[in-house]
Amino acid sequence: MLFVRPKITELGLHLFGRSIHPELFECCAARTLERELYRLDYRITTCGHLLTFRHEQWTLTEVCAGLRHELPQQRRMVSQAIESVHRPRATLQNAVTWSSECQIEGVNPRVFAALQQQLDEQQECEGLLHRFAPSGRSSIGGVSYIHLQAFRKHVQVRCFHTFPDTWAVVKSLTVFGMQD
Repeated sequence: MLFVRPKITELGLHLFGRSIHPELFECCAARTLERELYRLDYRITTCGHLLTFRHEQWTLTEVCAGLRHELPQQRRMVSQAIESVHRPRATLQNAVTWSSECQIEGVNPRVFAALQQQLDEQQECEGLLHRFAPSGRSSIGGVSYIHLQAFRKHVQVRCFHTFPDTWAVVKSLTVFGMQD
């Protein structure tokens, strides 16, 4: 099945204090990381990504999706358009924490091509990778890549989503963790 990325101007970053049904999204690639103290399910979707962090009875879910994508309102903690640099933070019941730095970066076509090639060459064993078909707005398809750094009490998640039609990249660094 071929998937196409939405326009970059249609993306938003959302955080929920609960899990979100993956059936609400078209999943392109998925993995699970399990550690002694937490579990992280991470997915590349047609519109961005879905990250679900669980520690004991607590759950936080980050969604990068189109602003028009129907998402639940219940226990939504953050919802914002991705326009420039954002650095939201949240804590759920003094148990789990979330911080994110998300930005759109426009680059010249030569730099974009080098970045796209570098992401495209990543081995899937080093992260989670999906190549999208060209959208018709551009002759090359976008790439989404998720890379994790897991530690005992927290995990860092780097996400990259390229948008060839506008020579832009959505980059995010999310940290899920536990309160001491």
